Amino acid sequence: MKGILLEDVSWCWWTRPRAVRIRDRVFFGAMDSAGQIYAATWNLVTHRSARTILAAYEPDDHNNPALVAVPGKPLVAFYSRHDCGDTLQFRISENVVSESVPAENATEINGWHPQRDLKFGGETSYAQVHVRGDELHLFTRVDEIGWSYRRSDDWAASWGEPVPFLVFDTDQMIYLATTMLEDGRTVRMAVSGHPQETPRPLHDVWACQVDLETGEVSLPGDGAVIANLYVEATLPLNQDQLELVHATPSDRTVNLFDVSDGPDFEIGFVSKVKGDDATVDARYHVSIYRDGGWHTEDVAPAGTIFGYTHAGFYAGGVAFPHRSPGGRIYLTRESAGIWFFERRDRNASGVWDARELLPPGPVRIARPWAIIDPAGGLDVVALAVEHYGDKYFDTRSHLVAGGGYPADAEPAG
Repeated sequence: MKGILLEDVSWCWWTRPRAVRIRDRVFFGAMDSAGQIYAATWNLVTHRSARTILAAYEPDDHNNPALVAVPGKPLVAFYSRHDCGDTLQFRISENVVSESVPAENATEINGWHPQRDLKFGGETSYAQVHVRGDELHLFTRVDEIGWSYRRSDDWAASWGEPVPFLVFDTDQMIYLATTMLEDGRTVRMAVSGHPQETPRPLHDVWACQVDLETGEVSLPGDGAVIANLYVEATLPLNQDQLELVHATPSDRTVNLFDVSDGPDFEIGFVSKVKGDDATVDARYHVSIYRDGGWHTEDVAPAGTIFGYTHAGFYAGGVAFPHRSPGGRIYLTRESAGIWFFERRDRNASGVWDARELLPPGPVRIARPWAIIDPAGGLDVVALAVEHYGDKYFDTRSHLVAGGGYPADAEPAG
């Protein structure tokens, strides 16, 4: 398949950052089909890639890392095993990230300090990290139904104690999507439950936002402050304290994907008819806050492959562009066995018009992800799936660029 940037790339949706452009290079955090976690670079000028292995666990694509890349600072990679063990691991690179392109194209990712552990007092999954100066603000899921927070004020040299941030009343996992706004202090958050059916499922979508300067946790609508990230007595929060964005009909279920960092507060997700084996009426949606309330719009059909794991619920996906202008989203979808990788833009009539990013074809295209600070035509990437196991193990896929960039790419693993 033409346009492959990196061979043997797997990831899920709930870690970030993982694709950051710094001048002529993009830094990726990913894992391969053998379970090896790695940092990689793609050179926009030479069209060459390089990677360095950081750790290795079982080949579960939920183990993919978050990779923090900031000019003038060392890289920091965060990763953990999927609901297995009470620590989240991280490593710091020996070299700082250069704003110029080294001839070897891999200076920063070649050397790493030994792995260190961060304990959270429960089984951890995923890392979402936001940078504010020398501060690293880390969120990770703990014991499936909660998310916790830890902070470093000195670029991962030392860490504060873990703080429970969310704990929901459910018997299944909850998922958190976060993004930092252009002001460098506000983190938007969307939360939802697991799409599978259980005795106490949560299939709605909620939202809040956090000011990393003051610690205030507030609701997007009226701005009401409901807690403070730096005052543990005000935490954890449950779903009833957050702002309800989308009340899912009782006959449907949802899967959360992404939240926008542009002027509009937008949340992207998919819904389908309820039932772990059901593949009926799968649709992508965007919920947007405007005119004093939340409005959920249909964007596109997702395809007949959407069920639970074995039916492909983990396969498609949507992503908002970095600094999204509003009313724009990337998605992958299936129709009659053909896969589409598209950009959708809302027109004046409220319809989401499609623009193809890759020629449609039989290869499953999944899990799109927007590049932070895109340039040179490389705005969004996705996974071209070679095979995908029923239990999300044994996955093999390759990183492809949306928009046809670069058409003459020579994959280097």
